[in-house]
Amino acid sequence: MHFIAVDGGGSGCRAVFADGSGRVIGRGESGPANIASDYDEARHHIFTAIETAMGTIDAREIRAVLGLAGANHAPAAEALAADLPFPARVVQDVTTSVRGALGPEDGIVAAIGTGSFFARQLDGEQHAIGGWGLRLGDEGSGAWIGQALGMRAGRALDGFCAVTPLLRELLEEMDGRNGLIAFSLDATPADWARFAPRILQSTDPAAVAVRDAAQAEIRAAIALLQPEEPLPVTWLGGLGQGLALGDWPQRPAEGNALDGALALAMEDAFWTS
Repeated sequence: MHFIAVDGGGSGCRAVFADGSGRVIGRGESGPANIASDYDEARHHIFTAIETAMGTIDAREIRAVLGLAGANHAPAAEALAADLPFPARVVQDVTTSVRGALGPEDGIVAAIGTGSFFARQLDGEQHAIGGWGLRLGDEGSGAWIGQALGMRAGRALDGFCAVTPLLRELLEEMDGRNGLIAFSLDATPADWARFAPRILQSTDPAAVAVRDAAQAEIRAAIALLQPEEPLPVTWLGGLGQGLALGDWPQRPAEGNALDGALALAMEDAFWTS
């Protein structure tokens, strides 16, 4: 038996090919692989990464787990699984990220990057919340933080709060009210998220207010997932440590999403669940 593990998202796709003991014998990388936003492009990049990882090895028995952005769109996930020439399970990247971070242990994952999601693993079962995207949520994420600063700048111009040095700097960069409006009409989550590091490093009152609001949202999400006996929290993502709270014990991540996909591919119980 050989195993294939794939981690695919909006910025790229990685695959590993492993033998029966889990030893990685091939790796491949390719481009964006969000199967909900562009299925054809994602399929191409996923197949390219897998073929590169496998090389010329002719393995007869293969099992694959693909953790992909957009896999919560069931028709796309089902279509891709049916398209692959070996048994495969296509799951959300949340599933593989949590397994990679926690291994088989109980715990909570707070993943804070451009977007955000929160998940609990307890007695082998996962329960995730968030991950709705900036239009519907992604509370506490880099995009949410950047957008919150933009909204605060608008409220400051209306007189609801003071125009602090940070807000004045932002408005000058955007050419004032009209520029802020124009930016907001076309801004992607990544565009908003580029303001987050500046906010996290600033002592400006506007930055402090936005940061406090972000941490309140994060605290509420984790509290919602905590069972009666609190679990340790593993912080993931580029902003995870910068926004980490001391309310609960912390546990470092054991591995990444690709590690999680490989572990699930090798786990017999995952295939019978």
